[in-house]
Order: sequence, then C-alpha cells, then structure tokens
Amino acid sequence: MRPLLLLLLIAGIVLGIGYPWAVGNFSGEEIGSWRVYDRPGPYKPVTVTLTSDDAPVRAFVDMQPLRNFVPSVGRSALTAVVTRQGKDVLVKTLNYENSKATNKGSPQGPQVYRDSIGDIDPVDGDYAFTIGPGDFDGLEVAEVNLVLRKGVTAVDWRAMPAGIALIVISLFGLVRLSRSRRAARDVPAPPKWGR
Repeated sequence: MRPLLLLLLIAGIVLGIGYPWAVGNFSGEEIGSWRVYDRPGPYKPVTVTLTSDDAPVRAFVDMQPLRNFVPSVGRSALTAVVTRQGKDVLVKTLNYENSKATNKGSPQGPQVYRDSIGDIDPVDGDYAFTIGPGDFDGLEVAEVNLVLRKGVTAVDWRAMPAGIALIVISLFGLVRLSRSRRAARDVPAPPKWGR
C-alpha cells in the first residue's frame, strides 16, 4: 500500500506543480530577446512583427535589480502594455510575486527575475511592447529585457486541481498508514503462561 501512495504523491506533484510550471516557462520556441532598459537610460519601446505561424506568443519581462529585491503583492515593479494598431492587446503590472531569482552567468552573478505579460493569440502584424517603471518605492533596476516565445502551449488548468487532490489523498493515506502501524506496535504482547 505504501508504494502505491508514494506513487500517487509523485504523480500529484508532477501534475499539480511540475506540469503548469514547465508549460508556463519552457513550452514553445524563443523568438528573441530585446533590451528595453539599460541604466541610466530611458525605457525604450520595442516593435516586433509577428506572423500567424508564431501563435500563440508568450511575452516575458526579465528584470535585473541593482540591489536585493523582495517581490510584494501590493507593489508593481514594472508596467507592461502591448498594443497593435493603437489598441491595447495586453496590459499588465508586473510584481514578480511568483518569480524565483536566477543568477545570470554564474552562481555569484546578478539576480534576474522573470514575470509573464501574457499570451497573444491570434497573432498577425506589428506589436508595440512598452515597459515602464511601476510604483515600487526605492527599486533600482540595472536592466530589463523583453523575451518572446512562439508556439507556446496553454496550461490545462484542470490538471492542477487533480494533482493537488492526488497529493492530499496520498498524504492522508500515508499518515493513516503510519498511525495504524504505530498503534499495532504499541499493543502489549499477551502474557505467556506456563512454567
């Protein structure tokens, strides 16, 4: 029973946590990366021509802060607006709340945070990406890059609750199993009669 519960736990972690993370960050093929900010210059808008073959396109913004940065839910580090023919396609405030810093180049290299603006689908024509500062007090940014990936896969959000349910069921089963084994060990042995 224990191996089955451990197998369910692993399947739940893969389905509920690993699958959405992998699809969100690694699906598709990178189109390119554009520098939109270099300290101490201004933020520069970027225009990219996308074709229908690229759809769906996922846009990321990589930010490298100068000093330690602690993401906060109520504060936006950057703002991002994607427009096509003067109409807003995506508007997002980036707080990097669910972003884990990765070190660029080496373990001692500068920390880079990644957040997603969102997916553009359908795609056709010239898209203007405008990134700017948010309302995070005291945030000093060294550089900001726009990264686009084409042919990305959308996450099937039904998998996440199923994975979490498997995790809960397997943990409950493992706890019950360990308690019943402990209770069986705590039962005193029957007295032995004889000479």
